[in-house]
Amino acid sequence: MHGAACKLAGYRHHASQLCLKHFWFIAMRKEIVAFGKWYDQQIEVRPLATKALTSSVLAALSSVVAQVIRRKASIREVVSFTLQAAPPFSHFWFELLEAKLGPGKAALKTTVDQLLFRPIMIWYCFVFGGFLSGKRWTEVKDNLHRNFAKVVVSSWKVWPAAMWLTHRYIPAQYRQLDQVQELWKI
Repeated sequence: MHGAACKLAGYRHHASQLCLKHFWFIAMRKEIVAFGKWYDQQIEVRPLATKALTSSVLAALSSVVAQVIRRKASIREVVSFTLQAAPPFSHFWFELLEAKLGPGKAALKTTVDQLLFRPIMIWYCFVFGGFLSGKRWTEVKDNLHRNFAKVVVSSWKVWPAAMWLTHRYIPAQYRQLDQVQELWKI
């Protein structure tokens, strides 16, 4: 073990001792790298299933984190978020953007995404989320009329930057933003 790393971690370094924190970090790093390799393989072999499952897990996690912050628990909300994130719509959307606009062009892709696709996805969340929470169509429609435009405009305060960063720095195979969005939401 490196003596300096152990001293920084608050341990006295002796030639015969191992710095437990440093050892744990190295062991976890190997596990994370192994998981990353396995995940990359799954993205290649089963892209839709992998992205759907990843999006669902991350959506559930983001819902749980939000509920902890609000100090309000709702299994129905976790299930709703999970089911809404399951379809890998963005997989097809990002493939279309790459095919029509080509590589790079993060600003153009972000603009097209925010003006065309995101309002559709927000509408989907309003409708599907409303039905999953037990609302009737008239209640869902009223909620859309009251809040849809406000939510779309509010989303433009955060999501364009997240989209630009995604298009600029995240490799295409990981760009299915249902996954990246859930990370941003968390």
